[in-house]
Amino acid sequence: MSYKGSILIIDDNVDLLEYLKDFFMIYNYEVILAESGNEGIEKFREFSPDIVISDIRLPDKSGNIVVKEIKEIDKDVPIIVITGYSDHNLILSAMRNGAVELLKKPFKPKDLKYLISKIEILFKKIRVKLSASFLQWEKRHLKISNDIHIIPSVTDYIFANVDYIFGEISFMKIGLQEILINAIEHGNLEISYEEKQKLLSSGEYNRALREKALRPENVNKVVDIKVFSTTDYLKLTIEDMGKGFDLTSIPDPQNPENFLNEHGKGIMMTLNAYDEVIYNEKGNKVTLVKYADGKKDKRTKLDDEVESFEVVEKMKKLSRMKEDFDFELDLAAEFQTTFLPKKKDLQEFPGVKCDFLFIPLQKVSGDFIDITRLEENIYGYFISDISGHGVAAALISSMLKVFFSLYGKDVLSPELLYEILNQEFFQYLNSGEYFTSFYGIYFQEEKKFVYTNANHPSPLLLKVNSGEVVPLNSEGFFVGVFKDTKFEERELYLEPGDRILFYTDGVTEAKNSKLEEFGEERLTTIYREGAHTGISEIIKRIKEAVYSFTDGNIEDDITIAIIEIE
Repeated sequence: MSYKGSILIIDDNVDLLEYLKDFFMIYNYEVILAESGNEGIEKFREFSPDIVISDIRLPDKSGNIVVKEIKEIDKDVPIIVITGYSDHNLILSAMRNGAVELLKKPFKPKDLKYLISKIEILFKKIRVKLSASFLQWEKRHLKISNDIHIIPSVTDYIFANVDYIFGEISFMKIGLQEILINAIEHGNLEISYEEKQKLLSSGEYNRALREKALRPENVNKVVDIKVFSTTDYLKLTIEDMGKGFDLTSIPDPQNPENFLNEHGKGIMMTLNAYDEVIYNEKGNKVTLVKYADGKKDKRTKLDDEVESFEVVEKMKKLSRMKEDFDFELDLAAEFQTTFLPKKKDLQEFPGVKCDFLFIPLQKVSGDFIDITRLEENIYGYFISDISGHGVAAALISSMLKVFFSLYGKDVLSPELLYEILNQEFFQYLNSGEYFTSFYGIYFQEEKKFVYTNANHPSPLLLKVNSGEVVPLNSEGFFVGVFKDTKFEERELYLEPGDRILFYTDGVTEAKNSKLEEFGEERLTTIYREGAHTGISEIIKRIKEAVYSFTDGNIEDDITIAIIEIE
């Protein structure tokens, strides 16, 4: 027999266990049985079943504890709790611990059919999840049709990247599903609770939904969903196109008895799954907010004492504009990080070690750094600082990346490259815009370093054997100011152990409370004292020294890089 998957059932009623085992095996599921909580947990460890069904009352420990301990083993496994008791607090605790569904005893045929359909859906879910621990924030806008069958897929899509923030999200998903079902059924299609029960009893429910969705007055109705998630909270806004409902009919979420009432059970789950559930006055729009642990104070709220409706609306509009601007700015920052060298690639450069640090003052930066393999055993080291900082500087930095990528590998002369860049940028930069820059090419086989300095803070060559620190200067002005600016190219030969420190003026011009600059002397001292320390550690020490000197009050972008000859 080819099984669809495995189900662990935990219940102290042996007859019920055997009955459920026979029932699920008819549907080609492998079934594992346990008569106590501890036995169930041990069998879960041993067999790793796909789904767990557990009674809420067990002889050795309560079902809500079983749910909690199994979730600690595997946070993603779906758990369904069954109960014949009215111990509402246990039920609520089990749901909060991660149970995805509740089923009451005694079972009716329709209950078991529902259970099978629920399990079929769970087994169809994609098991491989996106690892999104890197995600800092995300914004989505969805519009769905009046088809309740797509709701599980929509919910999975919305929650695909937030489980790393909240851990267990099953309860939250159920709450959202209930809201979406209500938005379609009671909102857009205007099906009352009583009408729904009659349709379910007669088996006409699905047919009636399809029929109502195709009526002319409903065919263009959608459910609008806005999703905004950060590492601090998740905010969902769901709006239907219905007439709304009476908000006084919402059950009390603090009364666990409401969990067993069929009418209002869904909204009860929602109210307990989220920290904030806020309806608009009409009742056709709801905002759900869930905070990560200890992060509730991260969100600010409008002052309740604001009296002017116009002021509130303007504030809302400004808030939306800021949210959109922040979205675009974060997108630009993410895009700019793709320009940076990949550190794993740098580790593969034979004959030379290198590492760097890139810290924008704002979300985007006017600093630019590129470390690249030009040809076999030939490497380019480019650093620049655009005048100003922020969006405008970042835009020029992006242009610089494009031009450097376009010409860098074909022009193995820093002097010639700067002449080309100066001609290009003179056409595009406005009066007052410019950038300083340094470009060096290391020919690994000859141990030769050829460079041009376009008025950039001088990189520091450290001769490790002697301890001598040599600034790398050459004749050259800012790039982009004068059309016919000339640049000078110099060369030197390096020995194993020699290092070159590149940096932008955000390091040396960082000021303390007395308006004193960090300066090149302090930088040189830290650099020289770390002559026999790893380059990554030296970069870390420089950063910490600058932040300590300024008490963290950084006023410019900071970029630092070090190369070491092997």
